[in-house]
Amino acid sequence: MLEKHYISKKDNTDLNVYRCGFEECSPNHTWGPGVRDHYIVHVILSGKGLFTANGQTYSLESGHGFLICPGQIVRYEADATDPWTYSWVGFHGLKADSVLRRAGLDPKNPIFSINEDTNGELLKKNLNDMIISARNEESSELMLTGFLYLFLSRLVQNHRRQASEVPGLISSDRYVARAVEYIERNYAGKLSVGEISRKLKINRSYLSALFSRYLGMPPRDFMIGYRMDKACELLKKPQLSVGDVARSVGYEDPLQFSKIFRKSTGVSPKQYRARSRQNHDGNV
Repeated sequence: MLEKHYISKKDNTDLNVYRCGFEECSPNHTWGPGVRDHYIVHVILSGKGLFTANGQTYSLESGHGFLICPGQIVRYEADATDPWTYSWVGFHGLKADSVLRRAGLDPKNPIFSINEDTNGELLKKNLNDMIISARNEESSELMLTGFLYLFLSRLVQNHRRQASEVPGLISSDRYVARAVEYIERNYAGKLSVGEISRKLKINRSYLSALFSRYLGMPPRDFMIGYRMDKACELLKKPQLSVGDVARSVGYEDPLQFSKIFRKSTGVSPKQYRARSRQNHDGNV
């Protein structure tokens, strides 16, 4: 039994539901090797199977889940005698990567287990409610996005509760989460790694080490990447000049902004705007 829904509306930039569904797999049912262009979180409801990513194969069963990241080569296969049943949600957006990392998930850590508590049950319920809502053609994108936020928040909480059982892990995880949240709130102003470390009352070198451990990059690179992602969205608004966009993402000097934008994206802000306009016109 297979049920899947595609959501074509994409009005939000932070998080968008792309697809969601439910599947009762037949024995040895396989997908891949292949890649996706968005994030997908699977929650295993019953049965078992194998998931392969980064050359490593994981044996999973009910109560486990796995993450597929954009561009990652993966393969998964239902068990021959006890095939799994799972539900899933596919999504994308500017905040997708940072939220998933707060949940302890990234390309190198794609597996999670669900706590057998109220939060774990609500996590599965939020995903099920999303699928039920998607069946209704009149269901609003706002409602689906709301269920996605609830689901991901439960996933983050699930990780934090598990991490609290490991001495020393929860505090470092929270430092990164708080730093990311601070960047998300203050990216439009004057922001520096030194300021963030002072705000969190930790050593700057320690903060850099934590970012490299959890996010795979130093905090400065994360901050620039976040600002450039926001700039890409703002450049699609023709009423804003390049200077307006620069100020909106924390750069008083448009030339400095243009230099960093080109280095980050490979094109100038004006070139990016022109290409975005061409793509938009071509899709009309």
